Amino acid sequence: MTSYGPSAMTRTERTVQWICRVVIAVVLALPVYLGARHGLLNLERNPMLESAMAGAFLIHMRAKPKPAEWLSALALGSAFTIAYAWLHHGYGNSWGAAPFAYATFLGLGSLMVLIAQVFVGERSLRRLHRDTFFAAVAFAYFSFVLAFYLNWTATLQHRTYDLSLYGFDEALQCRPSALIGSLMANSPALATTAMLVYRSLPLAICFLVAVEREAPGRFQARILPLFVTVGLAAASLHNLFPALGPLHFFGTDFPGNLPPLSSLVLQPVAQIAATRNAMPSVQFASALLIWWNAAGLARGWRWLATGAMALTFLAALGFGQHYFVDLVVAIPLAVAVQSFALRIRSWASHERRTAFYGGVGLTVCWILALRIGVFLNAPTLAWSAVVATLALALWWKRGLDRGHRCLEQQGLAMRPLILPQEP
Repeated sequence: MTSYGPSAMTRTERTVQWICRVVIAVVLALPVYLGARHGLLNLERNPMLESAMAGAFLIHMRAKPKPAEWLSALALGSAFTIAYAWLHHGYGNSWGAAPFAYATFLGLGSLMVLIAQVFVGERSLRRLHRDTFFAAVAFAYFSFVLAFYLNWTATLQHRTYDLSLYGFDEALQCRPSALIGSLMANSPALATTAMLVYRSLPLAICFLVAVEREAPGRFQARILPLFVTVGLAAASLHNLFPALGPLHFFGTDFPGNLPPLSSLVLQPVAQIAATRNAMPSVQFASALLIWWNAAGLARGWRWLATGAMALTFLAALGFGQHYFVDLVVAIPLAVAVQSFALRIRSWASHERRTAFYGGVGLTVCWILALRIGVFLNAPTLAWSAVVATLALALWWKRGLDRGHRCLEQQGLAMRPLILPQEP
């Protein structure tokens, strides 16, 4: 019998295999190196990386490591935290900087422990440790790459279209971002809670990843592909419609002194150094996806997901990161991504195809309409577009849920015909 294992490989084949591995490692490490050169390892500049690394620690702990493993992760995390404070003369000026830094380095400690277990740990558990490592590091790595790419939008896109988005919000005649921004300014407790939730969305995603590893069929969608897809889709749209958000565009005039639309020249503005990641809101799209997929969890987790979605809505507007229309466009985008990443791979369902193509089409239509300026000084048209978008998105999502249940029932009905019966 011919063997095709590693021992049967020729010396040339082994050399080619190692070269391929080195090339892959270099390609994967390149964004980390470039991001580090641009300051993305500075935790104050990259709060999403902090949350994703805390999520890596959570995934490790949900895998039920042995006491020696989690104690090693805690020890390494503590040592890294102390070293970071010594090198940077503290943790930064933002509130909660020290706990966030500690959570970040706990994640780094977990990753180092898992790597050690893969190479020198008990042989029978090495595959489990390897799978846990990849699950723990995947979203942290993606968050870092996405942050690096978003930082490059300022270089790739010199002009911003904030005034088109501001014009739409003005057409609604209620200034949602200014209203909620004033609410946040006058409610410190609400602002603190909303900011904590806003920064912790990657941690919530990692929690869903950990739960999915324990019960692979628990969620309607595949969690990691779901959130990687929404991040990549939103980052691509940021380049089609580059915008900063009212805080970065208007500065200290937000939220109380925003200028009237009639005093502005509605054209793209150049030479503003900030990330163009306002349209659409990837945070609100992610919060919606967390909320929808938490339907498979216990009631307490569902209520937490609902609260997180509501607070993300308030934070995105109240902290000046987004215009109201950014959140509206995020809804059909989330529907399209949810339909794309369903756990059941069949596209036979009419509801799934409708949700995907409808969500993509509606998102693109919004981008084009806003670029052209269709809604300027047209309150009725603006509100009609918002209501129609909400109605269509909810209709597609409801059909998606119904079609998914039908496919699941068909799969369960076919199992006795496919699987061998016990004698």
